[in-house]
Amino acid sequence: MTGQGLKPDVVTYNTMLQGLFQVGRCVDARKLFNEMHAQGLIPDQCTYRIIVDGLCNNHLVEDALSLFQLTGDSKLNSDIVVYTILIDGAGKCGKFHIARNLFHELIDKGLQPDVRTYNVMIGGFCREGLLGEAKLLFLKMEESGCPPNTVTYCIFLQGCLKNKHYDDVEMLLQEMDCRGYSLDASTLSLFIDHIAAGLLDKSMLKLLGKLVRLGVKLK
Repeated sequence: MTGQGLKPDVVTYNTMLQGLFQVGRCVDARKLFNEMHAQGLIPDQCTYRIIVDGLCNNHLVEDALSLFQLTGDSKLNSDIVVYTILIDGAGKCGKFHIARNLFHELIDKGLQPDVRTYNVMIGGFCREGLLGEAKLLFLKMEESGCPPNTVTYCIFLQGCLKNKHYDDVEMLLQEMDCRGYSLDASTLSLFIDHIAAGLLDKSMLKLLGKLVRLGVKLK
């Protein structure tokens, strides 16, 4: 491109960075980011989101955190999307203590978590077997003016089933029915497995049937 006399802009660099991270070429992505600076281009919020997400997806959470901390009190440090990416990346890399600290940090800054942030944290609590804390956060969503969506319910239900915590399962399914939500395929499959194993009563099939998209039959 530069050989043809064309000068790439920030959008072009963002696209190239995203492509490099997607194929795991993190070193090349860093070189390209440095080149961007050398060309006098100022990275925008989208650039930093791409880099933080790319590093986390390639299990380089510590590098993503370092970049986040280096930016100081910039827009990046008050970007709920970036916080969510970091929380998700830390949790999936077995660093849930970092994810938890980041969540508390954004609350202390007065930032409002969105539904994806809550979903990521609830999923993290469930992975760690902390169902009590997952439930508290789930209940807090409504109080904070950010009601749980279908994904929230499915994440929490899967956490309950995988941790053999059945106390709230029927209530959660009834709430989903009242809200007009549907179960996704993986959550439904988990329910069928638990019923088949005798861990849940077959009577629950009737309730599950209300939460399945049209065209799917439960036997």
